[in-house]
Amino acid sequence: EEVARSLLFQGRTNRKVAETPMNKRSSRSHAVFSIYLTSKPKDSPVTVQSKLHLVDLAGSERVAKTRVSGHVLEEAKHINLSLHHLEHVIVALQRGSQHQKSPNKTR
Repeated sequence: EEVARSLLFQGRTNRKVAETPMNKRSSRSHAVFSIYLTSKPKDSPVTVQSKLHLVDLAGSERVAKTRVSGHVLEEAKHINLSLHHLEHVIVALQRGSQHQKSPNKTR
């Protein structure tokens, strides 16, 4: 428990934020906190393993509406591009999951 708190605090300390006209504390960085759990009931040979991923994505803002410039504008462009690529990864993973569930389909 103490290790998890320490890691969460470290992430909070390293989090990047910037003020924009639309948001006083706009997150400028992504964060992923993964928890791996293993449990085994006392009277059972079965072990259950689980993964929990907590994801905090940087804020996506319409560049034209924020009226930002310079470094914050470049950050916003990079954030939007990274979210665009993340969408493609999620869609690909979801498609791959569908293929695995359907044995009649070929890849």
